[in-house]
Amino acid sequence: MIEVFLQYGQWVILILSILSLQLVSSVKHETRLSGYILTGISRFAGALVFVFVDLPAFVIANLIQTYIAFKGYYNNKKAGEEKNEIV
Repeated sequence: MIEVFLQYGQWVILILSILSLQLVSSVKHETRLSGYILTGISRFAGALVFVFVDLPAFVIANLIQTYIAFKGYYNNKKAGEEKNEIV
């Protein structure tokens, strides 16, 4: 079930967002109100997808980049110290 949501959920959210934009741009008051509710629902759903799917991937990517940066710093510092000892 969760795999299906992750595969198609963002498309559903996109369609809901487009539909809500169409409703909000209506000249009829009741239709606009429905558009505001649908906008809130689609934005909340988008935020949930971000928190549970994109945010962990973002955190993992940043941790990997941090490791690579510190490892590169350490290796270059060590190589520089070895070079200074030889000279």
